[in-house]
Amino acid sequence: MPAPVGGLQPEPRVEQSLLSAVQSALGGAEHAPTPVSVEALENGQDGAAFAATPAPENAVGAPPCPSCGSPVPRDFVFCGQCGHRMKGLNPPAAAPQAAMSHATASARGQLVLIRPDGTEGGSIPIHEGETLIGRTAGPLFEQDVYLSPRHATLTLGEDYLIVADLGSLNGVFVRMSEEEEIESKEMFRIGQELLRFDAIEAPTPVQDGTDLMGSPNPGFWGRLSVVVGRDQLGSAFPLFGDSVVLGRERGDILFPEDGYVSGTHARLSQRAGKFYLADLGSSNGTFIRIRSDRAVKTGAFVLMGQQLFRVTFRNAT
Repeated sequence: MPAPVGGLQPEPRVEQSLLSAVQSALGGAEHAPTPVSVEALENGQDGAAFAATPAPENAVGAPPCPSCGSPVPRDFVFCGQCGHRMKGLNPPAAAPQAAMSHATASARGQLVLIRPDGTEGGSIPIHEGETLIGRTAGPLFEQDVYLSPRHATLTLGEDYLIVADLGSLNGVFVRMSEEEEIESKEMFRIGQELLRFDAIEAPTPVQDGTDLMGSPNPGFWGRLSVVVGRDQLGSAFPLFGDSVVLGRERGDILFPEDGYVSGTHARLSQRAGKFYLADLGSSNGTFIRIRSDRAVKTGAFVLMGQQLFRVTFRNAT
């Protein structure tokens, strides 16, 4: 087992962006995008910036598509990049800038779509009160069939944002920034792998005092399973020792065919009867599924459906 020293950076030519992995796993992208990791995105942009610059118009004055952010000529009915219907959404040239200025002026934050190549796509303002995310919440979300109609809400606090899952089918995942305690049956994502952790407890006698028969347990404290569908599990790996390292090239549990997983990616460990998950400095990050709601800071990355977003907001004054 490699020493847990923050993880080794994998070869950039092998790694691909997290959103590309999600789209590939769910059949979303027709063409492979240029590999760009979320880590590179963080290093190249200011996560604390409030108002991201909207996608610029091209030379003929085409405004951006509200779904993917690509420039679309004003006389086009559909976006040539993603197929989003544009009819009735392309007002005169001065209107989009005025609308954007009004929206950002009255909002404290934004939810910014991150495209597979790492650039920014469309965005929606985050106002005081609850902001609804889901297929019924606007053009940025309506084409994503992996989003529930009412998927999640965002609520601004003084210096944090509460992300709440509304009982969605596919969940809300937040990129981890530090080691966290996890509970049995929690799910998380590394690369294309959707994984579930289950604690293994000592068997207890049934009501009449009979012990349940099973194979000898050499010290397993948990099981990691690959989730392949709703209530369907694939391969399972027993967890033993103080910690178990997950990766593509080095570690105890390997995913050698997943180019979105770093050489050493994450670590599961147990201490004093509790269980912990940590990212080992991976390029694409480890995303944990939130239980019901979660407080995040500005610059956090949130994965919902096929879409990766960065949250930015101002602190309350």
